[in-house]
Amino acid sequence: MTLLKKWGSPEDFATLFQYLWQRDFPIDQKAIGAHRADWTIHIGIVVRNVADILGLWPRFEHGSRKDAILRSTDGDEIAVEWEWKETWHEELSKLKNHIVFSNDKNIIRPLKYGVLITYTLLKEIDITYKRIAEFWHTAHWPLLLILIEYEKYRRYSSRRKFLNLHTSLFEKNKHTIFNTVPALPWDVTGTRWSSEHIGKWE
Repeated sequence: MTLLKKWGSPEDFATLFQYLWQRDFPIDQKAIGAHRADWTIHIGIVVRNVADILGLWPRFEHGSRKDAILRSTDGDEIAVEWEWKETWHEELSKLKNHIVFSNDKNIIRPLKYGVLITYTLLKEIDITYKRIAEFWHTAHWPLLLILIEYEKYRRYSSRRKFLNLHTSLFEKNKHTIFNTVPALPWDVTGTRWSSEHIGKWE
């Protein structure tokens, strides 16, 4: 049976990612030693949990080495790539040119959408949006962009202090911004994470 059209929409994925990103966070305000690999693994866990909530099967490093494919009983539904470096053009090409697996070989199915999770400095957000829009406007399916804004920060082992998490959708010539939330749990005011860290540092 075909997956419901509105099930697992880009808005759904963006919302789940925002909430799950804050859980089991690799650092706190004292243990700040997470490196690139820790963040890569954290994103993988978040993507797996999103798939679980949506009732889809996650397949990692699958289909021409996509970071993840979320699959329904029909076949591929969502392709996901994440990249620590800000040179994400190869990942974007993989998402745009993905060959969709279908259980019915007589049907050519598009993806619901692709997802790119990457990082950017605050001053480069607008140019990142512009470059992605230019590249994606000929794609056959939408792109959910999850953009983690950071500033250079020597105190952290990663040399990055995350500021905000931005979610938006690119579809043909349209760019829709969904939401911007703090990227660090203790900066989400009013939550238990913020109350647990009051007065602990900075």
